[in-house]
Amino acid sequence: MIGMTLMKQFLNKVNIPGEYLEAVNGNEIPAYILFKRGIKKEELEGFLNWEKYFPTSPWELPNLDKAVDIVKEAVDSGQKICVYGDYDVDGVTSTALLVSVLKMLDADVIYRVPDRFKEGYGLNEEVIKQLPAQGVKLLLTCDCGIANIKEIGLAKELNMQVVVTDHHQLQLELPPADAVVNPQMLPDDHRAKNVPGAAVAYFLARGLLDRYKRADEADKLIDLVALGVIADVVPLRGENRYFVQRGLNQIKIYQKPGITALLEAAGLDAGELTEEDIAFQVAPRLNAAGRIKNADIAVELLLSNDYQEAVEKAQLLNQLNQERQQLCKEMLAEAELMLQGKKEGPIILFQPHWHQGIIGITAGRLCEKYQVPVIMLGLKEDGKTVVGSARSVEGVHIFKVLEQCAEYLDGFGGHAGAAGLSLRRDNLSLFTKVCEKILAEKLAELETKEVIKYDIELPLSMATADLYNQLRFLAPYGEGWPRPTFYCRDVKILSARPTTGKDHLRLVLKYREQTASAMYWWGAGSDIQQGDLLYSISLNRWQGEVKVQLVVNKFIVSTSLQPKTERRITIKEVIDRRRWRELGEKPPDFTGAVYYYEGMPLKKFFTRVCDRYSIHKAECLVLLSCPPSSGVLKEMLVLSGAQTLVLAYSKNSGTKPAECVKLVMSYIKYAAKKFGGKISVFELAAITGETELLVMEILRLLRDSGLLEMEIMEQGKMFVKLKPGGNIKEIPSSLKDMIAESNAYRRYMSNVSAEALQKKLNKKVFEF
Repeated sequence: MIGMTLMKQFLNKVNIPGEYLEAVNGNEIPAYILFKRGIKKEELEGFLNWEKYFPTSPWELPNLDKAVDIVKEAVDSGQKICVYGDYDVDGVTSTALLVSVLKMLDADVIYRVPDRFKEGYGLNEEVIKQLPAQGVKLLLTCDCGIANIKEIGLAKELNMQVVVTDHHQLQLELPPADAVVNPQMLPDDHRAKNVPGAAVAYFLARGLLDRYKRADEADKLIDLVALGVIADVVPLRGENRYFVQRGLNQIKIYQKPGITALLEAAGLDAGELTEEDIAFQVAPRLNAAGRIKNADIAVELLLSNDYQEAVEKAQLLNQLNQERQQLCKEMLAEAELMLQGKKEGPIILFQPHWHQGIIGITAGRLCEKYQVPVIMLGLKEDGKTVVGSARSVEGVHIFKVLEQCAEYLDGFGGHAGAAGLSLRRDNLSLFTKVCEKILAEKLAELETKEVIKYDIELPLSMATADLYNQLRFLAPYGEGWPRPTFYCRDVKILSARPTTGKDHLRLVLKYREQTASAMYWWGAGSDIQQGDLLYSISLNRWQGEVKVQLVVNKFIVSTSLQPKTERRITIKEVIDRRRWRELGEKPPDFTGAVYYYEGMPLKKFFTRVCDRYSIHKAECLVLLSCPPSSGVLKEMLVLSGAQTLVLAYSKNSGTKPAECVKLVMSYIKYAAKKFGGKISVFELAAITGETELLVMEILRLLRDSGLLEMEIMEQGKMFVKLKPGGNIKEIPSSLKDMIAESNAYRRYMSNVSAEALQKKLNKKVFEF
């Protein structure tokens, strides 16, 4: 209540204009975020509702009219057109969009997307040389071409007309195309300045349909634009935001076979689709084609009009995405080994065998974990050319850093946060030395001027499901419009334990008298026990219950904090009611108690039980099942604040590894029928009563044994599917050791006296 009162006082002082409050139904925090982030009053309606937005006319793009004239003439005269795209999601959706509109106009059209490994990014000379023999008269590029001066010159020499549609940075010299359409030619403040390739392709398609008096049919193409916008991580403002908002709606309306099959393969419901679903589940599948094999598969899927064919393509993308995930895992593990013992600073790593299609993803993971710029490099088949991907943190413009190293590079491109590069192997050592030095200097400058960025100071008690729902009104979130970040001073960590992986922690936080659980992804290794907290909020839905999930963005050591004080937790009483079932006694009944139970469903002795994730404040904690570890028990004691602990579980000598594996498989079968294979590590941990680490080890065993398809998504969520024909040859020693550790703890908890347990718990020191 104190936090809420202070928040009201703060918001009243800010004096939020009435227009902002009216736009979000009077909800003050969303209104304040809109106001603080600089959304203008006249923008509000269109920003929040695409139906109130006035979209950019395609004719605003320089040279669009000329490009449309050229394409229309080719269509009308029956000339063969080749759409030439790129192998990432933006390129794939751009290609599918232009091919779709040309087929709508009965044009003679083929398409080409490059092979990442054989042809590289952009136009390829050898491919262009083959086009005249195929009868191509017009070369139409999308998401590429602006830097291909030589290749487009070749196409002109071969008597082809060329229209370039691209969105990448303009070069000093433009290619000698018949028309170049690029939003970078627009004024800097134009709302369509930063659209991706798919949007540029849409503008051309819209203009073309307009000439045929069929402009309304362009609506059918906006779903593809939405995929390209989200996957290309462009700022979600202006035109980009409109395309995502409307495109999500169009996906639900048109239900095209390719997109429908893709959503089903990912276990997604079109009616509840969000921008996060596309970013974390749809885009990786489409990207996997170009990263592992060939992007043609993704284009064919998006163009498919046959549902069964689309299902087959979507399943193939699923398989490629799983292969991509495994390669990522192996590369990440190898990179981590190389980093052992390395001091803080930028990361530049090279291994000749690293997969070119995966290094960018892995660099991104390391950048996220260590919060430093990362460059990962591999060797092409020629044995002479090194190729790499770079990812950077806010404040270090990686493209400008590479510009300073240009003398050692054969080529590079990108933007502030990500870039690609190539160089000769004999330049690698010198490039690494120079680039590390520049990056280290940039990081040092960043540390001296670090500014803590957040939307509003918000006590943990106000992070509610209601607030989450209010904030969804400001969605979609993404680049340039991030999920709201909150700040809370003087937060203490009462409990921390590894969860879905050793790098990821589940915390119990305390602010004043409020305790709350939180996830701290990549938080392992942090020794902060109290400080100022930057966090965001999400929701967990399970078994009909909706619960807020706090997500830690960062802990900041605060000089304003008082010195740490220690207090021993006080368990005033441990009551032994073990084996009450076996003895035929009445169920334990305690006033003001919270009842903990995990495992297969109980007989209806109790109307309400809680798992480890839904423990709430109570005077008494009753254990109807034995926790799997001391860390889980500690977490529940801290969350409940209970001073009475009741042992009310049956004695347990442990679970055999095979039984544990069988239990996980049985629940996966249930989840496949009930939830279409969508599940989380936390659900599996609660239903089995085991630790999240142990559950993940079992899932990996099932996958490696050919019994399970598994896609790990964000924040512990996953999509699983049992496969026939697999076989567990041997249970690995790592899993046996984890089960043995869990069994040993349960045996201890089955045999320890109430007095000895109370004494041991009261010896443990908790920091407040």
